[in-house]
Amino acid sequence: MSEHEDVTAAQESLRKAVEQLSGDGPGDGGKAVQEAVQALSDGSAQAWTPEQETQIRAMVEQIGKLRDLKRPGAGWWRQRRERRARERLVGMVEAGGPELLNEAELRRWKSHAMVELFLKFMDSPMRQDDTVETLARIEALHAVTYQEYQQAKKKLAEEKAAAG
Repeated sequence: MSEHEDVTAAQESLRKAVEQLSGDGPGDGGKAVQEAVQALSDGSAQAWTPEQETQIRAMVEQIGKLRDLKRPGAGWWRQRRERRARERLVGMVEAGGPELLNEAELRRWKSHAMVELFLKFMDSPMRQDDTVETLARIEALHAVTYQEYQQAKKKLAEEKAAAG
């Protein structure tokens, strides 16, 4: 399959998910969301080997664990678990390299953003305008690169520091 066909297949999967969430298509909306998130997370610009994909997925999971443990008000037990989770992540980075960590961080952010987008429409059916807006946001989200993500993150941090 060519890169263009991969992108087209991913976009079609995302459209199907949005249509099913809006009630315009047949089938299970939850399954469609899972397929859409999978299409988004697998649609990286760089072709990764199966071993690298496995490492990236493990890093995504470890980043999630680390962020869950890093909540305020942590007792000594959670701090100990956080330290061990951080050590495991450092070991993964040493084994895989910083490129894999960057890809893992980007995938984690994209998945989180996709879930937030779909949660917006959990309680009510989507209108046609909502579908168009959602598709535009999904396509924009899908196109984000790691460099763009880092620039936006830096800009938000600067704005927050200037406001605070």
